[in-house]
Amino acid sequence: MQKKSKTSLLSIFSWLKASKNKIFTKQSEDINQKILTRLQSKRIPSWSQIKQLPKILNKNEKIKLGVALAVFLLATIGLLNNLYRQNSIIVATEGGTYTEGLIGSPNLINPILATSDVDRDLARLLFAGLMKTDAQGNIVPDLVNNYTVDAEQKIYTFELRSDIYWHDHEPITADDIIFTVNRIKNPEFKSPLQNSFNGISATRINDQTVQFALTEAFAPFLSIMTIGILPEHLWYSIPVFGTELAELNKKPIGSGPYQFQSLIKDTNGNIKSYTLTAYDQYHLNRPYIDELVFKFYPDFDIAAAALQNKNVNGLIYLPQSYKSEIKNKEVVIKNLQSPQYTALFFNPNNNELLADIEFRKALATSIDKERILTEAISNDGQVIHSPILPGSLGYDPEIKDVEYDPNVAKSILDTLGWGKNDESDWRQKDEVDLVVKLTTVDQDENIKTASIIKEAWEALGIKTELVIISKNKILQDIIKPRDYQILIFGEIMNSSSGPYPFWHSSQIKHPGLNLSVLTNKDIDTSLENIRQAKNDVSKQESLITFQQKLLAEHFAIFLYNS
Repeated sequence: MQKKSKTSLLSIFSWLKASKNKIFTKQSEDINQKILTRLQSKRIPSWSQIKQLPKILNKNEKIKLGVALAVFLLATIGLLNNLYRQNSIIVATEGGTYTEGLIGSPNLINPILATSDVDRDLARLLFAGLMKTDAQGNIVPDLVNNYTVDAEQKIYTFELRSDIYWHDHEPITADDIIFTVNRIKNPEFKSPLQNSFNGISATRINDQTVQFALTEAFAPFLSIMTIGILPEHLWYSIPVFGTELAELNKKPIGSGPYQFQSLIKDTNGNIKSYTLTAYDQYHLNRPYIDELVFKFYPDFDIAAAALQNKNVNGLIYLPQSYKSEIKNKEVVIKNLQSPQYTALFFNPNNNELLADIEFRKALATSIDKERILTEAISNDGQVIHSPILPGSLGYDPEIKDVEYDPNVAKSILDTLGWGKNDESDWRQKDEVDLVVKLTTVDQDENIKTASIIKEAWEALGIKTELVIISKNKILQDIIKPRDYQILIFGEIMNSSSGPYPFWHSSQIKHPGLNLSVLTNKDIDTSLENIRQAKNDVSKQESLITFQQKLLAEHFAIFLYNS
């Protein structure tokens, strides 16, 4: 009986426990339902309500909620990041050293004597002009506080800033500007800028004011005023005939953002390293980078290796063929379009065959520019037909050179009496071989271009002798004395001077840049009209006329812009 009673009690307790669980479950369900009801009745749930969601949602609903929360979180982060960027300004960090590699070696770091890219690049950092070109390409004041121009655009008056000093801390005055202009205009000084100052005179008004008078209105005049100014107090005692030997050409004193610090020479006396430091008294805010170091290399093979091995931080230019060889993942290559073109220039003074327009036309029609673009520069550029490049004032896509057609070239040569026979690989006239000499600089893309042209001309029966000159010698040994028959070379069109220095007959001899030694009155007139144009409309018309006349004579063959 006792056992039975105990069993009954256990059963009662079990029943009571089960009933209790049912009651609690029912109560829990009621609570959850109340929470759910409250969620539906309120727009924003309370934290206590949110904590109950896991008990209400099933597995699929929980996954969907998790995804929604993740999307919401990412969207919020993106929004905050966007707001941060919109309301923040990136400011460059001050200090540090930047090392750049350059091809060649400095010789005349002088703004009014420089003829090489290296010299010009260094001079721009060391010297300031009355005006300068800003990041957007606009001509803006540099050493001047303000300037005025008369109604006829023939009188320009410049007022100098009061806070401008040379790197030796001497003040800059109007005398320095007058001295610089007079040196440029002096023919014995042999400045490559001399012709740009024809018809321009400068007068000192007072210590802080200088006035320029032009015989004719010249729209790009302000661009010429970007030329660096020389310190009279250092240069006045140096005779004109000894200018190129002056130590100031290697260790200049200027007024630009950087000042000369030191140089290192190799055993042959060539400068191999050049260091500049930021000029603390620079009138347009001190540069961010404290020190610039330039290292000079004879060719791109060594320069590219220096970049790969982190001996330099950057190169201003690298031929397309070298870009694939750079394996350093830290190197970023930026393609920058420049107003530079590569062309063939004919010098009839050194080969009388080139004086014949039909012969020049035959040479032009035999050149496949598209092949050169593909094989020589890996399509890193565009085919061109004139020195006025796409995007420039005066560019007209309808102006084109002769089309590539070797059959036309053969026909012209036949007509000129240059025939072929089985006894020679070359065309002959009066038993004399048809021979031309093609010269270019020792640079990969130029050599490839020259090789393609040589192949094309020799396929026509024209014996083509290839002459390769090192970059260090091309200017002094070839360009300056015009010692070539046909030259492959690159030119950079300066917006201030336009095509005038490259094609006007007054520029045939050094320091002029008329590499085709071209003399043509109609072309001269067009170039003079371009310089004198008072607005872009008339300038554009003159530029188009110039191109049409230049291409009609085949004085050069324009290949590509890169």
